[in-house]
Amino acid sequence: MGSNGFCRNQRGATAVEFGLVAFPFLLLVFTIIETGLMLWTYQVLDDAVKQASRTLLTGESVAIYSTPSNPLPHDAKTSTEAFRREVCAQAPALVDCEKLRVDVRGYVSPAAAQTDLAKLNPFSGNTLNTSNFSYNQPGKGEIVVVRATLRYSLYLTGWTNTLANIDGGERGLMAVATFRSEPP
Repeated sequence: MGSNGFCRNQRGATAVEFGLVAFPFLLLVFTIIETGLMLWTYQVLDDAVKQASRTLLTGESVAIYSTPSNPLPHDAKTSTEAFRREVCAQAPALVDCEKLRVDVRGYVSPAAAQTDLAKLNPFSGNTLNTSNFSYNQPGKGEIVVVRATLRYSLYLTGWTNTLANIDGGERGLMAVATFRSEPP
């Protein structure tokens, strides 16, 4: 076979080999992209929770999340929504704010936080239960635990449940920030 033998080959062996390899290769590429996008979304959510939590750390949240009609004690629903919007503002592109839920709690000791949060795990089986999430304005010097969960939709790898950990073929992502608020 000379130098032109490859161009004249009409048997189709290369096309068959490509057909056998292309599908698994593209599946692998799409899975890598999906996993990378999911991890990037988690990192953005984690950073957004940490940035939004600064107001809780410094005590600025008392002025920010109170309303003129209900300055103190804070209305939990209004404060939850305001804090959720703050987290969303820190993560504009990758986080679907409609699927984001936040929980803010203050505790007097680390042991109390550990005991309470062990009972309030939002992941149970294949479900994500955030019905007990709320916003409790932390006091000065308290241990503050901020949790944010996001129902992340899997687009490219919906054919497998390897990445999905909650019902509906979605992945539950959770970011947590724990700190002691500044004393008076």
